[in-house]
Amino acid sequence: MADLIPVIRGQIGGREYYIGKMTFQELAAKVQFYSDLEAGTELDNLLQRELSKRSEDMKTYLLQQPERFYGAIIVATSGGRPDYLRVKMEDHPLLDDDFEFGLLKFDGRQQYFALDGQHRLRSIKDAIEEDGDLRTEEVSVIFLTHEKTQEGNVRTRRLFHTLNRYAVPTTTGENIALDEDNVVSICTRMLLKSGIAFLSPPYIEHRRKNLTKTQVEKFTSLAALFDFNKAVLDAIYRFDKNYLRFRPDASHVEYVYSAISQFWIELHKRVEEFRLVESQVKAPGDIREPENLDAGHLLFRPIGLRIYGNVIATALSEDGSVPIECGEQVGPEVCSNVLDRIAALPLNLGELPWRSTIYRGGKIATGARSLATSLACYMLDVGQTDATKLLADYQSHLDDEEALLPQMLS
Repeated sequence: MADLIPVIRGQIGGREYYIGKMTFQELAAKVQFYSDLEAGTELDNLLQRELSKRSEDMKTYLLQQPERFYGAIIVATSGGRPDYLRVKMEDHPLLDDDFEFGLLKFDGRQQYFALDGQHRLRSIKDAIEEDGDLRTEEVSVIFLTHEKTQEGNVRTRRLFHTLNRYAVPTTTGENIALDEDNVVSICTRMLLKSGIAFLSPPYIEHRRKNLTKTQVEKFTSLAALFDFNKAVLDAIYRFDKNYLRFRPDASHVEYVYSAISQFWIELHKRVEEFRLVESQVKAPGDIREPENLDAGHLLFRPIGLRIYGNVIATALSEDGSVPIECGEQVGPEVCSNVLDRIAALPLNLGELPWRSTIYRGGKIATGARSLATSLACYMLDVGQTDATKLLADYQSHLDDEEALLPQMLS
């Protein structure tokens, strides 16, 4: 670590902290994991959580994303406080005496460990071993002091717990709305502007994964729409993990969007209820929960849309024209052929295979989603279904040893 680091000093909760920056090379060389300093200690067990495979994904991000960015890494100093040398700002008219800018001086007695940002640190250490050009990249660092006493351990544990406990992850809807790299997220957002009325923003719930009874104006959730799109597109293109993590070429995005939009255009032609919504003859909620106590429409339930996407994906897996290279366009026959193949599948929740699986006692039962999907594929004779196991699972679900599998549709 450099002998002197320019920093801004701040204070909160009776604790001083210093904001500076380090190159990846400096960070990797000087900052350690707490387990490297105090292996086997109580503090180690509480502070240094096991590094997961997430650091591997983050390393790939650093290596392959030109617009990479990391938030500040919090580094604790142990073994003595660094000296803070305040720099006077009297020569600059815009800065008064209260501005706390200075230099941190490290004399070599201190040791440093990542208090928050262990996975980022691991990914940096690994990434610069593969790409030396990353060594000069810079990341902001917040320096704190850790006292190697019982009281100091308590303070540091409390801070670590607070940093992790109150970190709120983004919601599924926010991830889909904000992700500029995942091609399925990008194409899902494009669908909202496609001109397909029932997929426009007023008909889509953006925050929650499911719908409430009062949301009669909503067709489905953004999360369910994404899941449907991902299942279908995965079956067509066989995406690998990295393809979904880094934005593909614009031409690839257009081809992927063309494929999924063709599916929705074909569905629009085949599902009368979509046109009833567009013409405002009925609200989505009226189709989801009809007043005549009929069970409602499968595709107007988020769980139903997800299942339908999985059934389409299973049928596509047996189509000799897929998978298709990500840089190639999907012909309209791919969409129409697979939808023709599954056209016999009932879309009313009161019919098999939905009755008594995902629709029980007039309510949606999410726990039987996998079973309902397998029954649908069996009825359509798509995929590799183990009929013996499926029958056993179905009888167990119904608590009826005499139950038989639903009749096949073809």
